[in-house]
Amino acid sequence: MNRLLLIAMVALLLISACSVNTGMPQPTEAKEEYTGLVTKVAFLPLKTMDARSRNVRKILTVRDLEYVFSEYPQYELMDLEEVAREYNDFRFPDVDDIDLDEMLEVAQATNANLLILGNIASLRSDLFAMNLRLFSARTNELRQLNFNISNLKNQRWKQLDESLMGAIDSFISTEVDRIFNLATNFYAGANYAEAEKQLQTAIGLDPENVDAYYYLGATYFRTERYALAETSFNKVLELNPESYQTLVMMNEMYEKTGDNMKRIATMERIADMNDDEELWLVIGNLYAEAGEMTKAEAAFNSALALDEESPIVKTRLAFLLFDQERYADALPYLESAYDSFPENDLISRRLAVSYQRSGRMADAIARYEGLIRANPNNVNAYLNVVSLYRNQATEATDQATKDAMNAKAIETMNQLIRISPNNAMPYLNLASIYLAQGNNNAAETNANATIQRDPGLYQPYLILATVSQSKGTNEYNRFVDLERRAAAAVGRQATTLSRDRDAAKAAANNHFRTAVSHLTTARTLSSEPEILREIQGKLSSLSNLISQTAGY
Repeated sequence: MNRLLLIAMVALLLISACSVNTGMPQPTEAKEEYTGLVTKVAFLPLKTMDARSRNVRKILTVRDLEYVFSEYPQYELMDLEEVAREYNDFRFPDVDDIDLDEMLEVAQATNANLLILGNIASLRSDLFAMNLRLFSARTNELRQLNFNISNLKNQRWKQLDESLMGAIDSFISTEVDRIFNLATNFYAGANYAEAEKQLQTAIGLDPENVDAYYYLGATYFRTERYALAETSFNKVLELNPESYQTLVMMNEMYEKTGDNMKRIATMERIADMNDDEELWLVIGNLYAEAGEMTKAEAAFNSALALDEESPIVKTRLAFLLFDQERYADALPYLESAYDSFPENDLISRRLAVSYQRSGRMADAIARYEGLIRANPNNVNAYLNVVSLYRNQATEATDQATKDAMNAKAIETMNQLIRISPNNAMPYLNLASIYLAQGNNNAAETNANATIQRDPGLYQPYLILATVSQSKGTNEYNRFVDLERRAAAAVGRQATTLSRDRDAAKAAANNHFRTAVSHLTTARTLSSEPEILREIQGKLSSLSNLISQTAGY
């Protein structure tokens, strides 16, 4: 047979075999739209190792590669003819011989992200070997790829899909890892511009890369682009709601920007994730500072749900309820707080007030009396029950009840003095009780005893000022009486009355000046606005009295 005729027949048979069922199948279902970064793939002209390979290369170029790539929206197969023209301009002698630098030049010239080059050789009449190299223009990574393809169309498409596209997927996945690692190195070195660039590339190639979104958010945070940081962090939480490190950094960001409500919401997620009662306590305090009392109460209750005996949380919840004047609700928490911190004067006073405002004075008195019996050295129990005795005495409408309550208060304070003689508070209470009873001498004695034990208290100076003013008023009234009588007297009686009148006036003036001195001292020791206003009013009145009793 003629040799040329034989070659033509073989070629015809190969083309016929490769072209069976030439139509490409249509996609069976609509694919979800790809929104990530598209990788541009430049397929350089394949080098053919024999005549049979040239025919298969033609089939690949005309139909197969385009069909296989059409199923992968994340890859764009660049126009093969245009790529070939760009490549031929370099006039490289052999595609198998170009090095990495030359590959990068071709990739840049074609604007490709991924370069594929190599050769095809026939193994037998129905099987061909593809020997390819994959080169990434993003990372300069090079990978060898070898696989076989059939001359049967459907088999060949399957082999291209599994071997070529599978290898590209794997290659790009590795590329993403390399880009991400490079980005984290830039981030660690505070090169945030390069970190951002590499992270955006990694996310473009892998739109569900949680770690890349986290570091991108962190990069924005470190460069104070908080809105962008928040968007990235929210994307992380969308992909992984349990991302602890993301929540922690968002909390730090919101604290820095002063966005307290978003910060609190983030802290709630952290506390709920970790069952952290201490964090719930902080959240409750932040809500309280923001005026969100209902949410603050809920946060404190969340903390108690994790540690129902926490004395600190109970105390904080008690104070929250007390400040809202929910005295009955506050009582059980105040009682528990008092048991944990019996020396805390603020807890003691608020507990006493809550009993009073809740109409449970008898219960309160019984409780403190019981505490004293159980522990005779419980100083606050003495002080609290005396406060209640005095309150009962003030509210009593009959003198007998007043006297009985005051007597119990005096006896209780004397008991406290016996067990704690250096404590200023029982002397202060006695001074107040005696002052209310009009026993100025006893009030003065106990006020001075209070100052001796604690000179930093303003209350005893107010008591001494009241006593001095009372004495001055008595002398002033005596002066007025003596002046009236002296005006009507004659002789030696008139002289005596005038001398006594002047002495009474001088004594009144001296007492009033002493009262001013005590009030001035009290003013330096107090920072309470209401007390300062009271002191100022008393000083104004005394100024007039001093003027009226000045010497002739």
